[in-house]
Amino acid sequence: MSLYFVGVLTVTERLSVPVVSVTDLFATISVSEPLLSHSQKQQLNPLVIRVHSAVNMPSNPVPFAELKTRFVVMS
Repeated sequence: MSLYFVGVLTVTERLSVPVVSVTDLFATISVSEPLLSHSQKQQLNPLVIRVHSAVNMPSNPVPFAELKTRFVVMS
């Protein structure tokens, strides 16, 4: 999860969709120190975006070259 890049060292998530033969599941992932140094955080300025839903997604992966022709990336 991207929260590790903004300084969170432990993330616990619960299984959101039931899986056959799994009633419930919690998973915790931890790191012993931040993944980005102070200078990397200042340079990259990480931002957390949580996507709760996505619809009408392509059924096959779209190559980056094709994405660049369809969308404009603003900096």
